[in-house]
Amino acid sequence: MPGKEIRRALIDADVNYKVAKTFTDEVKQKALGQDVLKAVKPGQMMTKIVRDELAELMGGTATDIRLEGTPAVILIAGLQGSGKTTFSGKLAAFLKEKKGRHVLLVAGDVYRPAAIDQLKVLGGQIGVEVYTEEGNRNPVEIAENPNRTCPPPPMRRKAWCGRI
Repeated sequence: MPGKEIRRALIDADVNYKVAKTFTDEVKQKALGQDVLKAVKPGQMMTKIVRDELAELMGGTATDIRLEGTPAVILIAGLQGSGKTTFSGKLAAFLKEKKGRHVLLVAGDVYRPAAIDQLKVLGGQIGVEVYTEEGNRNPVEIAENPNRTCPPPPMRRKAWCGRI
């Protein structure tokens, strides 16, 4: 039964049980009330219903990312293995390519050294500089230091200094 699989996937993704249950109940209700068009397969209709409900759960309408401050700083936080490093690379590529922003990725995961190497690889693939401090075990210092290393505005040489 697709509803149980969807609920299980949501719970596996750390979605609150009540939220997952309400979500799957809504999907089930809409799926039962749908007349399947002859041109659309039931699986396609179910995919559309799930997609629409997920969009509604996330706020219903798409909004653009607001980058405020100089530099604009985005903190990515989450559980181990939740895809923070990969997401950071994708977000950096999006900001660079679609928004025309100068981006610096800061490798602040001091608990998983492989994440620093992974971020360097991702940065190289998308053409974004990656700031690292080998040996520094203080993530707060690492996050604050990149802007400290930039000279005042008229003398800035690095594209990322003071901007994201």
